[in-house]
Amino acid sequence: MMLVVKTSPLKAVANSDRLNDCFQKQKQIAKPIYYILPSNKYLQVARKRKAGIAFKTFDDLADLLLKKAKVDYFPVSESERTIFFQQLIANDKKRFLVNPQELRHKAKAYAETYGQLKRLGLTIDDLPKHFQQMKPVFYEYESEWVKKQRLLDPENRIHEATSLSKIEELNLGGIVIDGYLDFSTLQYMVIAYFCSLGFNITVYLPEVKEAEIVEETKQQLQNLGFMIENNEIGANIRKPEIFVKSATTMEEEIHGVLDEIAVQSGETPLEEVGVILADENRYQEKLEKVATEKQLPLKVPEKKAVKESLFIQFIIQSLLKHNARFYTRWDSLDIVDTMLRLEFSKSVDYMNKKRAYIESGFLAEEDSEKLETYILFRKSMPKKTSLISYLTLLKELLKASAYTTIWHERLFTESSTKKLQQIRFEWKAFEHLTALVTTKVDMLESQGLEQLQVDYHIFVDWLSEGLQRGTVYVERAPQKGIQLFTFRDVALFEGSHLYVLGMNEGTFPKGHKLSGFFQESDLKDLPIPFASPTRRLFRKKDDAFFNQLFLLADKLSFSYVAGVDPHNPLLPSGYLEPWKKEIAERTYSTAQRFSKKETSTNNDYEEKTAYHIGLGKKVLNIPETLGKMSQKLEEFEKGEEQISTGWGEKLRRDKLSVTMLESYAMCPFKYALERILNVKEPLEKRTTLDFRDVGSMLHTIIEKFYKQLNLVGKPFSTFTEDMKETAETVLMDIFEEEWGLVEENHRDFSKLQLSIEKEEWQKKLYKWWLAEKKHFWENKKLRTMHLFRLEESIDLDVKLDDDTVITLSGKIDRVDIDENGFVIYDYKSGYASLNFEKEVRPGLKLQLPLYLVAMENRLANGHYQIDLSDSFETVPEKLTAHGASYISLREPAKRAGNSVWREEHFDKNNPFDINKTHATKEETLEAEVFLAKYELKDRLKALWHGSISDFSVKPLKCISSCAYKSVCRVTQDQIEAGEEEWKS
Repeated sequence: MMLVVKTSPLKAVANSDRLNDCFQKQKQIAKPIYYILPSNKYLQVARKRKAGIAFKTFDDLADLLLKKAKVDYFPVSESERTIFFQQLIANDKKRFLVNPQELRHKAKAYAETYGQLKRLGLTIDDLPKHFQQMKPVFYEYESEWVKKQRLLDPENRIHEATSLSKIEELNLGGIVIDGYLDFSTLQYMVIAYFCSLGFNITVYLPEVKEAEIVEETKQQLQNLGFMIENNEIGANIRKPEIFVKSATTMEEEIHGVLDEIAVQSGETPLEEVGVILADENRYQEKLEKVATEKQLPLKVPEKKAVKESLFIQFIIQSLLKHNARFYTRWDSLDIVDTMLRLEFSKSVDYMNKKRAYIESGFLAEEDSEKLETYILFRKSMPKKTSLISYLTLLKELLKASAYTTIWHERLFTESSTKKLQQIRFEWKAFEHLTALVTTKVDMLESQGLEQLQVDYHIFVDWLSEGLQRGTVYVERAPQKGIQLFTFRDVALFEGSHLYVLGMNEGTFPKGHKLSGFFQESDLKDLPIPFASPTRRLFRKKDDAFFNQLFLLADKLSFSYVAGVDPHNPLLPSGYLEPWKKEIAERTYSTAQRFSKKETSTNNDYEEKTAYHIGLGKKVLNIPETLGKMSQKLEEFEKGEEQISTGWGEKLRRDKLSVTMLESYAMCPFKYALERILNVKEPLEKRTTLDFRDVGSMLHTIIEKFYKQLNLVGKPFSTFTEDMKETAETVLMDIFEEEWGLVEENHRDFSKLQLSIEKEEWQKKLYKWWLAEKKHFWENKKLRTMHLFRLEESIDLDVKLDDDTVITLSGKIDRVDIDENGFVIYDYKSGYASLNFEKEVRPGLKLQLPLYLVAMENRLANGHYQIDLSDSFETVPEKLTAHGASYISLREPAKRAGNSVWREEHFDKNNPFDINKTHATKEETLEAEVFLAKYELKDRLKALWHGSISDFSVKPLKCISSCAYKSVCRVTQDQIEAGEEEWKS
């Protein structure tokens, strides 16, 4: 047995000479030699350099041992382990006392703590004392899931492999470990086990100046019996030029670096440039996107995550994660939408099918059968069963799917390259899911795990996690381009200039933290067999990673994000401290980028032009599309929508409803969409009853109620005791009849929801009738007053000027009359206010004021042909209004800020139960005086003229629930201007 550690030049890792020697040795002994490398990039490069060598990882060594020992197991990832801990904790009978979200957090914390314990090379018995409450859960996991079900996560695979008794006749010629600076405890365990089997092991440790971590690794290996070859290597020491720059944002840092690379590409070809991302997760996607925009090739294969596939989202989100309640068409809408999109039909066909389904629930027979198949599949999924049963059901669904046939047809008829690429990607994702499900089923069957039971949500999480790592290659990496590296594999760099992005404090060196509940203080008293993962250890590793950069390039450019606040900047990594004076403040910024005259692409030119136009600068040679866009934006910002005189004449109407003028006053733009262009509101699932249906029901019930009691045209004194006894029954019978119509228009509501709504409206009507009796029918002060009219349609002619008379139409809900005058009432299902300065004068509330005028005119000109002398002892020559009030079914007893009355009714004996503090008091409500006081004729003229000429974005009242907000361009300034315009 030969155990040797050799010092290796940094750039000699997996070089051709070393690989050739290994290959020749394999041939001599006629056995494979496992060649272990520290990253996928190293493995890929090594395979290209020398075929025929078994390039492996430490996990592969563990799998080799388990396979040789004929240990059956089902491999699971760390994320899957967390999901199985969720199942374990979900089985706890006490779970009903805990919030489900808390259970998930607890499961994750327990799983991570268990994983950390195993990564330390320890067993459950080694848990610190303050973790003792976790022991039963960990024991149950190992008993039920690890030993019984044979579900082995990466850590347990190594523990199991290294705990095997000595394995004989392992067909292995030796092991070469190359490129590692240090090893984790689990990796040391694997090395130690193979040492015990007597294999030859050669470890090449890269030489990095002042790398303490490498010296500690040598010491650990020496303790295992390795011989250290202290051959001194003359490292190729360089003294690179150092550049350090800051940026306002991550995006500007990326733009700045890529712009520099582009500008210097004449002197330094792209293949001589390398990029390291200190934080790959945050930077890589954005880097690839910006590089594509700038037409700078990256030596990275273009691939897409399977989870981004529409088909995978359909299976996971629309189908598996559906709540399985299909009561209305809205419950299936997400399935229908994704199902139709996956057919890749023409856009107009897709839209027509979807609209038809939303409006009526109708689908073509073929699509309806597909939908029914998916609904039945989801409904058939049990709440708990074996994992293999869930997978089999899904496998059968995929097998029955017609999508591959549809996509095959589309490939021969589709001409759009973009859509063809989308179809190809979806097909690949379909195949990936099918292969994953098939593989999992085969593995479960081969391991005898047919009875492995899980809850449904655990299965869905497990399947989702399994798809997270899947990718589909779109295009191979280009032969030439900018190279991307990590700190682990940057020694592969062959070039002259390295850029290191994201060098912020806290990013590199990264603050190391143990997983789960473990703290570094817990490590002191634990029997960790090899390298303890302390912050000090990881800092030494980062030191070595950083120092290696100075051996690899002639130029090193570091950059970091300083932020946008110059007084509280984000800090650079401590490694950049020696060059702190050289850091140019805010070198990379939007202003700096757009101030450059050079442009690399048409898109870059347009962006820079747009930036300067936005600053208000005069720019020559503006691209045509940008010029039109700029002009249109100016128009949009003004919000002005004046129409030509010709169109005004076509839109002119001399008879219109009062509510139309109110609608125009509230928002001219909304008025145009709703009343002129007849743009329909978007169809969407309602969560509350349609106020229009409720309002119609309310008015119908009140009208039928009073007519059935024969009270219309009668004084309040005619309300008898017999009527009192039957009134509520009559009211509820009418309500039952009308409520049926409401339910008919709300089929999408569940029976429970409709039942709750019905009960609420029964209560409201009951309260309304109590208020009606109190205010009117049992009010002795109003015994002679009559319920004169209900739902009375009126027309009011208004002379706006010498040449213009318009007729306003409306419907008065209720008119009461006595010997001195009349009162107008308007029933509302919600709240209603009547502020004359803020609502009436601007035109937002015109119904009650104009109805008062219209009714006075009707009574004065003998419209009704009534003789009041039979009803009242004295009748004035002219009946004028006592007042007007809204009656809200939310607060039917109130006559406050929703009413207006003549001032003589404000004494303490007033018969109308007026709230003296909040009701509006007027000296007279006589028509002409009333109109003049609030300048309503002038306002009506302005509103009428505007309704045929001006549809600008000038809302007096902008409501957040507006159906047209998705197409409205109103600004906050315009909203505030409208709110302030009529404030007194």
